[in-house]
Amino acid sequence: MSWMNSLPNKLQESLEKILEKTNRNEEAYMEAENASVGQLWVAIAHLNSKVDNLEKLAHAQRKALNNIEEDVNVNKHLDEDLEESLRRY
Repeated sequence: MSWMNSLPNKLQESLEKILEKTNRNEEAYMEAENASVGQLWVAIAHLNSKVDNLEKLAHAQRKALNNIEEDVNVNKHLDEDLEESLRRY
């Protein structure tokens, strides 16, 4: 895919990684009525799995921080920081 060469290096590398993972499931998405759409859904599923893992990690870290800092509600502070950040945009 020559169009990928015009992407910034970081995006190109990221795309190549997700395509490699997606192509491991080629047999599955090739059974779809529209293989291209099936391929996209497999890629989305891989990305969603990464998001799920990051959310679990963040939850575990918040829980650990709350246990260490009993006087500080980490969730409240992180949520307030996120809310303030979103307001700026």
